[in-house]
Amino acid sequence: MLVNSIPKPNFLLSKLIDLKDFNYSSLFFSQLPHPNDYAFNVMIRGLTTSWQKYNLSLEFYYRMKALGLKSNNFTYPFVFISCGCLLMVDHGRLAHSMVFRSGLGLDCHVRHSLITMYARCGELGCARKVFDDITDRDLVSWNSMISGYSKMGFAREAVELFGRMRGEGLEANEMGLVTVLGACGSLGDLGLGRWIEEFVLDSKMEVNSFIGSALINMYGKCGDLLSARRVFDGMVNKPVVAWNAMITG
Repeated sequence: MLVNSIPKPNFLLSKLIDLKDFNYSSLFFSQLPHPNDYAFNVMIRGLTTSWQKYNLSLEFYYRMKALGLKSNNFTYPFVFISCGCLLMVDHGRLAHSMVFRSGLGLDCHVRHSLITMYARCGELGCARKVFDDITDRDLVSWNSMISGYSKMGFAREAVELFGRMRGEGLEANEMGLVTVLGACGSLGDLGLGRWIEEFVLDSKMEVNSFIGSALINMYGKCGDLLSARRVFDGMVNKPVVAWNAMITG
């Protein structure tokens, strides 16, 4: 492309990042004379998802703002993910205020990442406020809030919110079921845990390594080792986490 003078730097940068070559991508970006918002967004996404270099992701975000480039709904979700992973809630709040100023508060990806960021930083009140302000909640919105409660040790709130979600007619997916099973184990809620297993079987969902391990862990914490062993023996491919859950139980 260089030899034949094909000027498509943004296209090439995105493909280099897809190849997960950090050094080459960084070098290529540094050679761009005037990187635009697309180039910055691509780098921020790569730094957050491909390389988990969260500090550098935030550095690129602030460089982008210093150049007067406009952040958008392709920028903020990855900025919030980085803030959450670094537990930098102050930077997250500052970016949150910019979301409101730019009118991006209704974007679903921005809202989901906001909930996750606040929850990871222990600001469950802020996460819940973002969640409650969503009028058209989808499954990702519910899962983000339920997961936030569960990971921060608020198992009862996670189970209660799961009940509300079911009451509004939404069917849980694999991610939501695994999260709630963890909360059931923490609470010793064997009844709900058994209901989830029945739901999985009735829905003809695959009892894969994630759901199977979560069920074993839940039954083990609730003291029902016969059910835990039954699930364990029924798994065709047993990952290490399933063995560990069974041994621990």
